[in-house]
Amino acid sequence: MKYIIWASIGIIIAIVGLIYLGKLLLLKKNGIETEAEVISVREKRQNDYIHKMRFGNGDKVYEFEDKAGFSEPFKIGSKHTIIYDPKNPKNFDFAEQIKKNLIVVGVMVALAVLFSIRWFWLGKLGT
Repeated sequence: MKYIIWASIGIIIAIVGLIYLGKLLLLKKNGIETEAEVISVREKRQNDYIHKMRFGNGDKVYEFEDKAGFSEPFKIGSKHTIIYDPKNPKNFDFAEQIKKNLIVVGVMVALAVLFSIRWFWLGKLGT
């Protein structure tokens, strides 16, 4: 029974990871890549900085805060490549972060699947 529980935990982690991976892939595939300028920085808490970014496409200009938070602040006026959802411009992320997250989450999903297979296999052996 304990093997089934551990395997189920791995499956749940893999499913959550796949959902997040899907959202990242949709943003990367359907999003618009553009340059965004840092217009302000605020410290949410010690060593956790939120940046207000200005970006646009054509005649529309948007200003939103990033969702991630960083341990080092960006310089005001610096430009960074972002990808944003044209239907919901508030949903954006830094292009470099998307690439890193795709790799990290992909590896974590693969490990969660292997974890689940291992526990199911041990359960079948009765060990």
